[in-house]
Amino acid sequence: MPKDKPSPEEAKHQAVKEIAGLVDAFCKQHLNDEYADLCRKLTAKLGHKRPSPLVSGLPNTWASGIVRAIGWGNFLDEDEG
Repeated sequence: MPKDKPSPEEAKHQAVKEIAGLVDAFCKQHLNDEYADLCRKLTAKLGHKRPSPLVSGLPNTWASGIVRAIGWGNFLDEDEG
């Protein structure tokens, strides 16, 4: 029997969970808890939009975009010198 397509709400929750997991793993390995918290907040904010843009596209793409946006907003890419 073919698997039913998830409801839009289920798809949104699944996408948010997967993206948040990718973001957390990256922040744990390369950044810190503060960045992880900011990225989780942005992921949740995007997940609450109607319709949520997180259900389209690839989770890896969204996770990298979220980390990039938070990093750019906090001058993570600037030279110290």
